[in-house]
Amino acid sequence: MVIKLLLCLPFFEIILFILFGDLFGFFNALIIIFITGIIGLWLLFPRVTNIEKNLHKPLDWLCNRLAGIFLLIPGFFTDLFGLILLVKPLRGIVWSFLPAEIKNFSNKFNAKTSKNKSETEKKIIEGDFRDLDD
Repeated sequence: MVIKLLLCLPFFEIILFILFGDLFGFFNALIIIFITGIIGLWLLFPRVTNIEKNLHKPLDWLCNRLAGIFLLIPGFFTDLFGLILLVKPLRGIVWSFLPAEIKNFSNKFNAKTSKNKSETEKKIIEGDFRDLDD
């Protein structure tokens, strides 16, 4: 079923491009496609960010990267899907369509990464350093 949808995706994109081109005009539709592509590239390129923020919220990081990929693909259907992934309140729509195995895996992953600082501080091992070259 998924393969059939992937094979039909270019046809949906062409139909939507024709419809939006008729609605907004050809050049305006092209400008929208280019702007969403630039936004997708901006989301994909690594930026200097707070690494702790990415470690505590890996699903947000993943959704932003997937949104960048979907925005980079030219077409209005993939742009809509990318915008849905980009907006946090709308991610629940995508979350409702995911299989239970993926939901359970991501819950376990979030539980492992969201430990208290006191638990991680207990695992510090202290030791002495000695330079063997001297």
